[in-house]
Amino acid sequence: MADHPNAAAMRAALEAFVAGDADALLGALDDDIVWHAPGTNRFSGRFDGKAEVAGRFRRMAAAGVESAFDVHDVVGNDEHVIALVHSTVEDASGRRYEGPQVQVMHMREGKATEFWGMNQDQAAQDVVLGT
Repeated sequence: MADHPNAAAMRAALEAFVAGDADALLGALDDDIVWHAPGTNRFSGRFDGKAEVAGRFRRMAAAGVESAFDVHDVVGNDEHVIALVHSTVEDASGRRYEGPQVQVMHMREGKATEFWGMNQDQAAQDVVLGT
């Protein structure tokens, strides 16, 4: 069975991001996206708009944080997309977190308008990402 168009679009954007194309992921986001990054680390919080999300990505890269994930599955309908991924985050000193993550997105007109990420062990990821 073929993916719902929203799921297919987000799968392509996520797989492009994994391959190093952050612009593909940003292109799948609504200009007014609300991005909820979980945790109590220096990169967590609410980010309003595509520019703030891109800024968060740049700050992480500037701090030497490398993040990646393997896409396990992406499912969706007219209103939501859910991505099941295995996430890896490593800081500049080599501290590393790996674990399952669920990404939930509200969708409108083929773009993500709201994003939540949920990690299996957020406290462990917070240690890697720092305060």
